[in-house]
Amino acid sequence: MFQAAPPPPPPPPEIVRTESSYLQVSRKDVPLSLVKDKRTENALIRYQLFVRTDVEARQAQAVPDAPPPPVFCQWVVSVYLEREPCFESISGKLACADRYTVRLQDQSRGSETLPLTAEATACAVGKPEIAAASALLAAAGEAAADAHFGADLTKRLTPELAKGGIKATIRAVR
Repeated sequence: MFQAAPPPPPPPPEIVRTESSYLQVSRKDVPLSLVKDKRTENALIRYQLFVRTDVEARQAQAVPDAPPPPVFCQWVVSVYLEREPCFESISGKLACADRYTVRLQDQSRGSETLPLTAEATACAVGKPEIAAASALLAAAGEAAADAHFGADLTKRLTPELAKGGIKATIRAVR
């Protein structure tokens, strides 16, 4: 006997709404003196930590004569470090190069199935659970900001400059 082929699986839920927000947590300017051979140049490294929150609502396609499918709400909250190197010309003008941005390991993820009566707009950055995760990471990022900035300077930027024969030292601001 032959069995009928099983019905095809339902299509995956579609993304019905996305939202993102950015929150600056800390910033710091680090003045540097760059020396190569006998030439000296002043630089200013602008650091910033920010929290990025990404929210996504997914919902399966509606089926005729059936209640609406539930909305699945997912979020990711991440901490990012941004470095912008700026250089001072002999006239005293500051020109900045491309920014370098890296996601740090501090991250929070969550998901929730919203009640059947909820709309996709209920899955938002302002949702209490999501806002709490963002606030928690922002506070942790602010507390560790100087350590993150210092680690980037000593472990990434200074060795990068040294490869080009440039010695970087923090200079006092007048």
